[in-house]
Formats: sequence, C-alpha cells, structure tokens
Amino acid sequence: MTPKPWSFSSLSTFCNCPKMYAAQYVYKTVQTTTTPEMAYGTLVHRQFEDYVKKGTPLPRDLLKHKQYIDTQLAPPSAPHTGYRVETERKAGLNRFMEPVGFFDKDVWYRLIIDAARYHVANDGVVSAKLLDYKTGKVRNDKRQLRLSALYSFAEGAQVVDTRYYWLQTMTETRSVYTIDQQASLWNEFVPDLHNYAQAYKTDTWTAKPSGLCEGWCPVTDCQFWRPKRKR
Repeated sequence: MTPKPWSFSSLSTFCNCPKMYAAQYVYKTVQTTTTPEMAYGTLVHRQFEDYVKKGTPLPRDLLKHKQYIDTQLAPPSAPHTGYRVETERKAGLNRFMEPVGFFDKDVWYRLIIDAARYHVANDGVVSAKLLDYKTGKVRNDKRQLRLSALYSFAEGAQVVDTRYYWLQTMTETRSVYTIDQQASLWNEFVPDLHNYAQAYKTDTWTAKPSGLCEGWCPVTDCQFWRPKRKR
C-alpha cells in the first residue's frame, strides 16, 4: 500500500493512534465531524486572509488583532531587494525535499501557511517570516513551526522566523531557524515517518490507548473505546 501524502495534522493523528488514523484516512470508515471550535477557526482564517489580501475590514471581535498582523507583515526594515506577502498558501514537498504543488502527483508532504512575509532577491527567497494563527489554547509544541521552516529552506530561505499567534491570549510562540539546522530538524521526524511508511507497507494499524479513548475517538468499535464519563 502506497503511503498517502502527510501533513502535520495527519502525522499527529497517526502518532496518537495508528488505528484511528487508518479509520479516518485509509479506510475512511469514520468521518471527522466539524466542531464549533473548528468552524470558528476556519472563519477566522478566512477573515484574516480577506483583510490582508483584499483590505476587507476585520469584524469588531477581531479588530484587536489588526495591529499584530499589520506589524508582522509590514515591509522589512533591513536592506532588501524586495518582499512579498502571501496568505493561506497551499504548498508541498516531494520525497526529494523539492517544492511541488499541493495537489501534484509526486507530493509527499503538504502544508498550508496562514500568512507569510518573504524577503526576496533576484535569485529567490532570502528569508521568511511565517505566521500560524491559533484559536485554541496555548500549547508548547513547536513541531508544526519546524515543518514550516523546513519547507521554506527547500525554497531557498537561509533564515526562517516562525510564529504561532494565540488569539485567546494575544501572545505568540516564536522560533527562528537557520539553514544549518535543516538536517537536525528533519531527523526529529524520521522515526515517526518511518513508522508511518511501515504501517502502510504491512497494512498494520495498532491501537494506542490514550485519553482520547474516553469517548473522544470516533472509532467506537476499538477494544479501548469507552463512552464519556458523566460529570
């Protein structure tokens, strides 16, 4: 079985529980329901995109984030040949770590960049600032930032400034990566990607019990599934 292209989200699901991943992405025996929180996140991303791309005014409840977005996506102050800003960019890498289209036949890894400011020169991208809007609770997990940086390295960037922007607290989690870290950053994902490929090769999807088994996982026929506890 040929492995499907992966994203940070799908790989995280696989790592949490291969059986749940297979039900959602391989056999599609369960459907992922859109929660109110997910719907709100999608709406916010669209409103931020319309503001940056079209100048559409932000709704009243999001106006407090305007200054942050304006500041982060403003022209760089350092000397530069040029810059560009992009929003909700769908991108991908093939197995040779080369940039490809999100839907290309050889795409291996997929990502969506919420907002980015690129410092560009005649020979391409020099550096990048990548923003990832988060509408949920603050979490201390920078793996998604690292994957975004790795994509920008493949585009030619030498320095990548990555940031989660947490809307609930109006704070950010920031990490700056340089091209000399590229190999070590990929090495962090090698074990999980190896297990991911092996699961497809052997068609083996082992259930991994966790707190999700307490009524949160959609795979209700799993031996570890339990209904939610009454409060």
